[in-house]
Amino acid sequence: MPNTTEEIVWEGSESQVLNFGVFVIGFLMTAAIVVVTILFLPLLIALLIIPIVYVLYHMLLVKTKKYKITTERIFFTTGIFSKKTDSLELYRVKDLDVVEPFGLRMFKKGNIEIDSSDESTPKFHLRAIPDPKNLMDKIRTNVEKRRDVKGVRGVDFQADHGVDGN
Repeated sequence: MPNTTEEIVWEGSESQVLNFGVFVIGFLMTAAIVVVTILFLPLLIALLIIPIVYVLYHMLLVKTKKYKITTERIFFTTGIFSKKTDSLELYRVKDLDVVEPFGLRMFKKGNIEIDSSDESTPKFHLRAIPDPKNLMDKIRTNVEKRRDVKGVRGVDFQADHGVDGN
């Protein structure tokens, strides 16, 4: 009677020798990356520091801008190391506008643009202010009060050129 039990003669898989070229290329690429990283790591770190410093500087610029609005004046202080404070007398305010760009509106903020008769500050902007319409109304109310106290009225002079513009 013949042997009917099947036997395994050999079992295995292809040799990794077939991937020898891939291993060499992978090793060379890894070595090149390690060498470049070691040689240029200070440069790579410096390149990472540049945007971080840029962002921090601009954050500091915004953080150091301060507005203070009183019943008589608007104060605006700027500066990181040296400070400068400008003021605008409320009775000099001629016009107030609220501008709400989409990007600011998403955060419930807006800008207040102020036109004034002040020679050093004819245009003044309060930027990225919360609830700008409410603040504009408060400024306007105090402008009118200051004008009454000072006895000041704004007068616009425009030349009358007739109907044809001459």
